Amino acid sequence: MGAERAIDETKTQSDLVHERLRESPAQRWILLDGNRYVLTALCAGLVFTICLAIGAAGWIPVTNPDTATTLVGAIVGGTLPFITIVLAINQLVLSQELGWTGDLQQRYEAMTDFRRTVEDATETPVSPAAPAEFLRLIVDAVVAEVGEVESAATDADGAVAASLETFAGAVTTEGETVSKTLETAEFGTFDALSAVLGHFNGAHLHAARTIRARYADELSIEALEGLDSLIELLGYLAVARQSFKTLYMQHELAHLSKLLLYVGFPTLLGGGLFMMTYPSIIASLESTLALVVVVSVAVTLAFLPFVVLLVYTFRIATIASKTADFGPFVPRVDVQVDE
Repeated sequence: MGAERAIDETKTQSDLVHERLRESPAQRWILLDGNRYVLTALCAGLVFTICLAIGAAGWIPVTNPDTATTLVGAIVGGTLPFITIVLAINQLVLSQELGWTGDLQQRYEAMTDFRRTVEDATETPVSPAAPAEFLRLIVDAVVAEVGEVESAATDADGAVAASLETFAGAVTTEGETVSKTLETAEFGTFDALSAVLGHFNGAHLHAARTIRARYADELSIEALEGLDSLIELLGYLAVARQSFKTLYMQHELAHLSKLLLYVGFPTLLGGGLFMMTYPSIIASLESTLALVVVVSVAVTLAFLPFVVLLVYTFRIATIASKTADFGPFVPRVDVQVDE
């Protein structure tokens, strides 16, 4: 039986968030794992360095006030559409939060019913309210259930026992890794999202269903019931994980809109002051290198909103493109099941 082994091996080649084979560490850090503040500072530093190098080479006539003020004015004028971008982001976030009484009641009842279903499946009186703890509850239940399935199949023949042992080992290893990460993860951070999105995709669910169907006549009733419970728990985990991703995306978009406002106002103010005072700055500074530094700082400040939008949009777009897998389907993995 190579179904679960093939699935587990091909899962590492998927385009999910935890893809390691096709992405270099540097690329993954830039697109996903890197702190956005640090990446923003690095990009801003790169813009400053390029401007400084060009100016020091004499390619920017910093002694001509019209050239520098025209450049900064054009960039500052380009930041004005950011108001529209911020409004569009806020509208997208608020569209998920606002609603009429009936719609909100249906959403509340759906969330409550799902929590109660999970509580019944995990034999928990009251499930945690924190999303990370809620996910950890399901993950721990999956690990415990797969262990019981493996124990209940001790009387099976060698091939069946080996298949279950391989499957259980893969699920247990992933479960312990995710549970440990969720224990210290803070909601709203990428660490919490990364802990669950790269694990427990539809491949495990498919493997469990394949084992259940193929060895139905060779497994005990306890093992079959355990597999049924495991399949249900993996389904609940897929729903909870997707909900967790939705919450994170809303949090990230709201944070992005707030950050754009924070950097947008100083950019407009600083750019305006620079254009008005640069002729006086030229008269007061005799050093050409000092003028190059002033112009480089002004250009970097003007580019800052674009840099912030770039680094945050990169991660949001990457997450959206690489986490489309949902539920029992694994469209990004070519699953080969041995006959």
